[in-house]
Amino acid sequence: MRISMCAWMLTIAVSAAGASAAELAASRDPAPGLIALEERWVAALQKSDTKTLSALWAQTYVDTDETGHRSDKVEVLRVLKSGALKLRKLELSDMKAYVYGDAAIVTGTSVQDGYFQGQRLASKIVFTDTFVRHGDGWIAVASHRTASQ
Repeated sequence: MRISMCAWMLTIAVSAAGASAAELAASRDPAPGLIALEERWVAALQKSDTKTLSALWAQTYVDTDETGHRSDKVEVLRVLKSGALKLRKLELSDMKAYVYGDAAIVTGTSVQDGYFQGQRLASKIVFTDTFVRHGDGWIAVASHRTASQ
C-alpha cells in the first residue's frame, strides 16, 4: 500500500516560423515534458491531491513500492485519501527520460522525509516510471521504487 514517491505533465511549446505541422511534431523533444510531469506528480503527492494524481495515472496504473508490494490506482488513491501518508519533504533529482515511440520511461532519485502508517519512509529511493502517449500528452501506467543508500 505504499504509494509512488515520485511527479509529471507539461506540454512542450515549439515555435518555428514557416515549419509544417509534421516538421514541428517531429522536432518536439518530449523529455522536458515528461520531467515536468514527474514534478507535477510529486507536488500532487505532497498535497494528497487525488484529483490531479487520478488524471496523471491510467486506469490500469500499477505501483510497486520498496518492499515489492503492488497496488493499483484505486488502492493508492484510497491510501492518499485516508491520510496514512505524511510527507514533509520530497525532492526529485537525477531524472532522465527515455522515449520509445509511444512509450517512455523516466528514471531518477528521490530524497524524502515522511511517514506511512506511522512508519518512517526510506530517506532515499531510486525510481522508474513508465508512461504511454495519451492524446497530445503522456499518462503513467506503472511506477517502481527501490530504497537506496
